[in-house]
Amino acid sequence: MVRIKVGGEVDETDVCVGVHGEDLDPAEVTRILGCEPTSAHRRGDRMKRGTLRRRGAWLLSLRGSAPPEELTVVLLDRLPADEEIWRDLARRFDIQLGYGLFLERWNRGLDLSPTLVSRIARLHAVVGFDIYGPDGEVDVAEET
Repeated sequence: MVRIKVGGEVDETDVCVGVHGEDLDPAEVTRILGCEPTSAHRRGDRMKRGTLRRRGAWLLSLRGSAPPEELTVVLLDRLPADEEIWRDLARRFDIQLGYGLFLERWNRGLDLSPTLVSRIARLHAVVGFDIYGPDGEVDVAEET
């Protein structure tokens, strides 16, 4: 009999809080949040290929192999917890909490605790997941 090992934690995660808007001034968002972004740009700034950006953005991201919940907590601890700050930002801009989930094998997953889900809700953010599976054939580990 051959057993196939499946499941487990996501292998690597990129988590990012983004504030986006046409008239976004990254310096203003930095002042409001009291935190320097990982990257930022204004509407009209040039991208690498020369195309002009249609919206401004303030981005704070963190990448690692720790569980997504742990990385999210570390990232959010750098930002203010005051929901009123986030509510005011959400009135003017789009707020996103994005996850890039990188899988070396199929059938990986993640759990987010009720405490973290409640904390995320106070950001007034849309939550998105981009999932990147393994390249090529599925790598299945056999156990005997």
